[in-house]
Amino acid sequence: MTFSHDGLRDSLTHLAAPPYFYENLRRDLATAERNKSRITLIRFQIFPTQDRNENGDVEENQVQRSHYEVAILAFSEILKSNIRAEDLCARLGRFEFTLILRAGLEVAAILSERVLQEWRNELFICKSSYVSAIVGESSLELLNRLDNQELQGLTLGH
Repeated sequence: MTFSHDGLRDSLTHLAAPPYFYENLRRDLATAERNKSRITLIRFQIFPTQDRNENGDVEENQVQRSHYEVAILAFSEILKSNIRAEDLCARLGRFEFTLILRAGLEVAAILSERVLQEWRNELFICKSSYVSAIVGESSLELLNRLDNQELQGLTLGH
């Protein structure tokens, strides 16, 4: 399965592509600082539930390629149906989706929980993390803080 985009949209999900996401994040952070508004990022990751090898990786052949694509498409549809028009959702990695919310942590917590509750898949689990921007913080600093957040999720209830 390839991960490709035209710079604006991911070719599989039609969510925002990484270059478009990063440019919007930079611009949104500047606007939020100027307007004294809030920006919060939510990262969702889906993980195969199959047995992992000794390195902790899931073997590609354990879960058929079609299952991967179906899971990615299904998850992207859940995201699309739950975000507001002013928010931006991107597929930044094979199983990684990140949202720019023009809101605070309270909204992020509610949205994250709603998405996690909607996710129903026997082959993949979903986890999320979120952080709010700090005044003067660069997009790289914000993304680094998001990377350092522990993923939370529903591991038993799908």
